Amino acid sequence: MNNRMGFSFDMMKSESDIADLLSKGNSHEAMNCIMSQFKRFVHSIAIRYMRDDEDAKDITQEAFIKAYQSLNTFRGESHIRTWLYAITRNLCLNALEKKKRQGHITRIDTYEQFDIPAEEHSDSLISDSEFYSFFTDCMSILPEKQRETFILRHVEELSYEEISQMLGTSIGGLKANYFQAVQKLAQYLGSKDKKEHI
Repeated sequence: MNNRMGFSFDMMKSESDIADLLSKGNSHEAMNCIMSQFKRFVHSIAIRYMRDDEDAKDITQEAFIKAYQSLNTFRGESHIRTWLYAITRNLCLNALEKKKRQGHITRIDTYEQFDIPAEEHSDSLISDSEFYSFFTDCMSILPEKQRETFILRHVEELSYEEISQMLGTSIGGLKANYFQAVQKLAQYLGSKDKKEHI
C-alpha cells in the first residue's frame, strides 16, 4: 500500500535493521520500514492530542515528512518510537497553539483518546464507545503528568526508559507519577462502585 509521499507500508524490519539501512544510506527503504511499523502508533498519538481524525491524519502525514527530512540526524541513540513520539507531540502542540490563537479552542489540553480501528464492526464499536466513555471519565480525574505517564506506560506499554526520553522526566519521577495515578484511579473506581450500589 502506498501513500501520497510515495512510501509503501508492507515492510517490517527491526530497529537494528532500520539503523543498518540508514548507515548504508538507504533512507527511502528505511522510511518505508518506519512507516510500516509505526504508522498506527503515530496516528494514535495525534488523535489523542487533536481529538479530530482529519487533523490527526494531517499531523501523521506531517510527522513522517518531518521524520524523513530528519533521517540524517537520527543516530539511533534513542528508540525510533521515542523519536517519532517527540516529533508528533511537538507538531500536535504547535497545531493546538495555532488553533488557540485563532480562537478555535479556548485551552490546550493534552487529553488522551484511543484510536478506534475503522475496520471494526458496528456492534463492537458500540461497546468500544462505552468503554472509551468510561476511560475518558477515569482519565479526567488525573493531573496531566500522571495521565500521560499512565497511558504511555499502561496503554502504550512503553518502558520507563522510553518514557523518560520522551518526556524528559526522571525514571523515579515517572514511577511516582504512575503509582499516584494508579492510587487515584483505584480510589475513584472504588467510590464510583459504592455510589452505583446505593
